[in-house]
Amino acid sequence: MIDVKKEDFGIVVKPIDVDRITVTNAGELKKVLALQFSSGSCDVALDLSNIKYIDSTGVSVLISGIKSSREQNRAFVLRNVQPDVRKLLTLMKIDKIIDFA
Repeated sequence: MIDVKKEDFGIVVKPIDVDRITVTNAGELKKVLALQFSSGSCDVALDLSNIKYIDSTGVSVLISGIKSSREQNRAFVLRNVQPDVRKLLTLMKIDKIIDFA
C-alpha cells in the first residue's frame, strides 16, 4: 500500500506496510509516482523511511521518477533514506541526479 498526502513541500508518497521495493511491488509505486507527476503541478517527495532494501527494479522506478520530474519541470526528492539504501544509491551514483532531503 502507498500513502499519498499533500504537505507544504508538495506531494509526499510513502510506501507503507513494506520494507522493500522489489519487482513484486515496484509496479504500484511507479504508477503512483507517474500519476502524481502527470496530474498536478506540485513537487514530489518519496519518503523511504520504511524501506531497507531496493532491488534493480526499484532503482528503475526511481530513475523513471527522476525522468518524469524533469519532463514536468518539477522537483523530485528522496526523504528519510535508510543507510543501506543510501549506500546502494550512492554506489550507483543515483545521488548525483536526485536530491536527498
